[in-house]
Amino acid sequence: MKPDEFLGTLYLGDRGCKAVLLDGLKNEVKIQIDLISRKRSEHWNFYSAEDVEDGYLVFEGVDHFSFDPPGRIPNEDIGEIKFLGYEGDRFTIVIELGAGDDTADYGFIQTTIRAKSVAIEKPGEEDARIRD
Repeated sequence: MKPDEFLGTLYLGDRGCKAVLLDGLKNEVKIQIDLISRKRSEHWNFYSAEDVEDGYLVFEGVDHFSFDPPGRIPNEDIGEIKFLGYEGDRFTIVIELGAGDDTADYGFIQTTIRAKSVAIEKPGEEDARIRD
């Protein structure tokens, strides 16, 4: 499944970012999300058969990663995911990750990632990533 099609099967509304893991040796970015659901039709409709609790959205073959604005740590909801297109064998997306602090200052961080592929990983099952 193409990355844009795969990302279109995800439901991340009302879900939260728990962690962002950068693995320079593997050229991967993992975004841990409290619950990842799949949409197998145009609308989510509370479909839960494929839910992955505390799962990772894994970007493989990453050659660019950035936060805008820099300095804040994502720890809140997942906003819009914008698929920007392909450049050779890689694609670029922007994911809005919410960030809040103890002073109630809240905002979205535009997280830009350029990668070769994307998958879902269940905790502890790195060798069995979901790609379709």
